[in-house]
Amino acid sequence: MEHKYFDVAEIYADIEAKDRFDMGDILTRYEDYGFSHRWIQPPVACYLISTLDGQGNGNVAPISMGTAMWGEPADCGWYFCFAVQNRRQTRINLDQTKECVVCYYDAPLARQSWMCGLPVPHGISELDVAGLTPLPSRQVKAPGIAECVSNVEVKIVDSYPLSNTTLYIGRTVGCSVQKDVLERDIASPYQPGLGGTSLLFEVSITGDPSRLNYEVLDHSKVIPTDPQLGDLHRWIGNFDTWMDSEEKRGRITAEEKGRLLALNKSWRFDPDPRGNKAVKDELTRMLHEICWREI
Repeated sequence: MEHKYFDVAEIYADIEAKDRFDMGDILTRYEDYGFSHRWIQPPVACYLISTLDGQGNGNVAPISMGTAMWGEPADCGWYFCFAVQNRRQTRINLDQTKECVVCYYDAPLARQSWMCGLPVPHGISELDVAGLTPLPSRQVKAPGIAECVSNVEVKIVDSYPLSNTTLYIGRTVGCSVQKDVLERDIASPYQPGLGGTSLLFEVSITGDPSRLNYEVLDHSKVIPTDPQLGDLHRWIGNFDTWMDSEEKRGRITAEEKGRLLALNKSWRFDPDPRGNKAVKDELTRMLHEICWREI
């Protein structure tokens, strides 16, 4: 498989030197560099960020640079990480109030999302302009949006500056989900949550003038994980429980399991790819073989 390499640091240095920006966005185009930034950023689920300024004026902005992540005990929870350009009112509001609502919208709200991205004057509510309905929040002051399928209440815990953009990390403290969508998801064999809606994914920005292009998920192409490989009781588990599970389902023998556990113990004690090469090679070979072994 042949690849073509791009020195992206060199490309972006040229973009900056030539001031080739679209309102601060780095939109790398094939006609300029033979490269698209879409090979760095895959389609990202679209959502709206709802905030209030220090005077209580609402602001809603479409965002597509971010994702949710979870943290283990102690102090476990779900977090949301997203980036906002420094020139945007959303960034000013977040720095002032340290809270927001992440509002996931689906395909029927595409036009309203475009309206929320227009240069509406500060202090004028994009919700009112787009004809959307405020949804009272429980744990933050900013409202959610009733027409959005899921509204995630977030309190900012940290931020980091990145090239005239600010990266925010917030802890999720509440979530409102439309009841009909929730009931449909509970009845689904896959229970995909937002993945079961017509959530929009930002695919590209093309045309003259440039405009966003979107995709939606094809719900007929769900690919479940093979239940006949891995821990029998947990999503990931650990190496010992994985080997126990493979022995129970008949993929490996008791002797193979004993050898694998011994190799793993030796490798964990001395993970030197040169000094302990023989152990690394044998453990790699055995794991590769059993992962592809049919039962």
